[in-house]
Amino acid sequence: MRNKLFVLGSVLIAGIALFWSRYWSVPLPREPFIIGKNNTVLFIVDDHHGLSNVHVATAHALLERHPHIKVHFASFAPLAPKLQRVSAHKSAGASDLVFHQIDGPSLGDAVELTMGRKITIADFIHPPGIRGIAKMCGDMQMYVSGWPAEEHLKIYHQLNDIMDAVDPAVVVLDSIFRPATDATRGQNRLHAIITPNTLVDNFIGDQPYGKMFWKYPAMGSGIPYPVPWSRIPENIYLNIRFIYSILRMPAMREKEAYLRANGIKNPTNFLKLHDTQVPWITQTLAEAARPVDFVPANVTCTGPITLRLATAEEQDPELVTWLSRAPTVLINLGSAFRYGREFALAMSGAIAQVLEATDVQILWKFRGMVEEESDIDVAYGGEIKALIQPLIDSGRLRVESWLAADPTALLESGHIIASVHHGGAGCYHEAVATGVPAMVLPGWVDLYNFAQLAEDLGIGVWGCPETSPHWNADCLSKGLLRLVDGGKESLAIQAEAKRIGEIAQKNPGRYVAASMIAELAGSGKE
Repeated sequence: MRNKLFVLGSVLIAGIALFWSRYWSVPLPREPFIIGKNNTVLFIVDDHHGLSNVHVATAHALLERHPHIKVHFASFAPLAPKLQRVSAHKSAGASDLVFHQIDGPSLGDAVELTMGRKITIADFIHPPGIRGIAKMCGDMQMYVSGWPAEEHLKIYHQLNDIMDAVDPAVVVLDSIFRPATDATRGQNRLHAIITPNTLVDNFIGDQPYGKMFWKYPAMGSGIPYPVPWSRIPENIYLNIRFIYSILRMPAMREKEAYLRANGIKNPTNFLKLHDTQVPWITQTLAEAARPVDFVPANVTCTGPITLRLATAEEQDPELVTWLSRAPTVLINLGSAFRYGREFALAMSGAIAQVLEATDVQILWKFRGMVEEESDIDVAYGGEIKALIQPLIDSGRLRVESWLAADPTALLESGHIIASVHHGGAGCYHEAVATGVPAMVLPGWVDLYNFAQLAEDLGIGVWGCPETSPHWNADCLSKGLLRLVDGGKESLAIQAEAKRIGEIAQKNPGRYVAASMIAELAGSGKE
């Protein structure tokens, strides 16, 4: 019986792997691409920072290095201020970036429409591996499904109008904004995809011999690479559970039928996103990523694609003066993270322990659970204030609700010796690009993979792996001290992070991506 189950499982795994790989990599037959006005680029991107930062960075690199390119950017209103800053930092001779606002729900808004309420961090955190697989699969179904059919169609028509008005030589997309993919492919426009994700995130199903099941850690698992023999059954289960959830997304058939009935001939689904005839740009840096055996021919690895508009001193000279006083730890868990009481108390306790044990200082970006609670005094009052106020008064701790300087500029300043972040692809690659060691505090999906990746490569640590996604002061301080206590391990981690950072800095990914897009844009009509 046991052997029969093993054979049945092996056949199932092989079948799924073959199905996944063929679906993912099959070329889509089409007429020659429509190529619009020469040297004109249109980015169409969701406004979420984790998705859009690589596009914003590439757009800025175009304005900086390729001033003859006219850059248009279509997205939702929240992204407009950042794009205005980008346009203000263009090189001489470059035209202003042109912003086209999309009316309707962004991806985050669409998820809230589906859920029928506002979402908070509590809605999407989950533990790694088997303990979190059910929650992860349910969440991924919402995000992959994206927009309700009616909103999808409205945005699709808006984007058709924008493309008709701009008539770009090339359209640049993200990997999750499905109405944009449908509109672009519906018009058969020349296009490219830029993604913050790495090769193993996007093309794990293309790796030979079913390695996604037995060699590469499943998404959201936090399993080391290569998968230890003892954890292969767990890895197999996690992959099958995830694939099944994607293939059985609720209401997907009804949504696709609605879109086809309303003029979208071939709605893009998760398994048809990769087209071998479309350039695919990923910020993968080989030295900072899982090695893969197979890379599709249309895929380009650029290294970290990070935004840097000016030096930290130019953007916030007063802060840089403070940073220069002592080696600094930057705690910045991303734009979406809000500190509930449990998280705030644990981080405050860890900060106190680290400052007592070392000579470093700490810059903590803190935002409470609601917008008005950006200040710790307002958000949580006495208990936490009593813990950290002496540290603030001493000048060794600085708490800010917002950082005026770009994260990359701060990390490049030379004053940051460790970065504490949540493990998003953007934060991970910002640290890699600048050679700064990181403590990763993951809470969902691929964040666990980046946390373990930092550990495996020796360029960072996973903070509180035993309790993730929750923390306590002791495990936070223990993890951070591994980076900054000056011991043998911390020196080794700092040296390896610096080595990889120097490789990334030889040819920054934003310039590699911009050169590719500029070349595509130059194939248009005069």
